[in-house]
Amino acid sequence: MRSLLTAMIIPAAMLAAGCGKVQEPGTAMEKAAETAVEASPAATAAGYVKGPTYFDLPEHKGGRLDLAAYAGKPVMVMFFTETCPYCRKAAPFVQSVNAEYGGKGLAVMAAAHEREAAPAARFVKDFGITFPVAYDAAATARAYQTRGVPYLFLLDRQHKVYNLWAGYDHSFDKEIRASIEEVLKKS
Repeated sequence: MRSLLTAMIIPAAMLAAGCGKVQEPGTAMEKAAETAVEASPAATAAGYVKGPTYFDLPEHKGGRLDLAAYAGKPVMVMFFTETCPYCRKAAPFVQSVNAEYGGKGLAVMAAAHEREAAPAARFVKDFGITFPVAYDAAATARAYQTRGVPYLFLLDRQHKVYNLWAGYDHSFDKEIRASIEEVLKKS
């Protein structure tokens, strides 16, 4: 299990499996998360505690993608950009994860860095994505301390980071599925 509240050490091989500019870590995640929490709407699921991973982003079809709506469910979230080749390579896998584990209790979602809905909508259309996709997520991705795209985060039922993958390669599939199965077994 990896925690974003501690310094992240990401192997160079994993970073090589991503694209885009690798960014140096910005502000501390706690500070960024506090800002995101303060800026979010007060209405959330009863008893939901907004932690460092909380976000509330515009959804590409309209409405909002509020992590609190998934209280008590493990969540996989992918941060991406429309044109990133590794994001485009990851999309079919993430869609297959949604098809395989969505009915077993895993919520799957994605968040595009782009500020407009159109790139996220094109990405959804290109890959037949059936899970929620948000946009304008660059600040949220920075709060998660990403260093490029794609990034896959597996959150447990309390929405704490259970595991993460920087970049994407088919060789990650087995480990990702094993982590999903572990997090689904935990109560």
